[in-house]
Amino acid sequence: MATYRGTGQSIYDIGDAPPLVKWTIVKGDTVAFRVYVTDDAKNPLVIADWDISAEFRRPDTANNFDQDSAGTVFVLTPAPDGNDGDGEFTVKLTSAQSNQLRTGDVFDIELSDATRVWTVARGQMVVLEDVTD
Repeated sequence: MATYRGTGQSIYDIGDAPPLVKWTIVKGDTVAFRVYVTDDAKNPLVIADWDISAEFRRPDTANNFDQDSAGTVFVLTPAPDGNDGDGEFTVKLTSAQSNQLRTGDVFDIELSDATRVWTVARGQMVVLEDVTD
């Protein structure tokens, strides 16, 4: 059983929500953004020590846009590219992948190793229609 000490405070905030990214793209374009991650001391993580995954889902409109019952659109495995520095990796979509997305689709990006899973960002897509074929 937990006992409160001190001033009698009864509410403690622990943890924090992952950053929310609103990613605006043009349907059918090749697009990317860079993610920078650090440890608690603000030192860049060694990206090679982590597995990275990103999942894009379409919320279930028949079920009040419930994200838990959302259907998977596709899964990515982001990785550092030649322009990324320490603690950085790039999330890239091909033209074919961005063509599958709709406004309102959601995604998250997770780092994991043998003992931990960490959601470093979550987001929602804004997809603009392409004018030029």
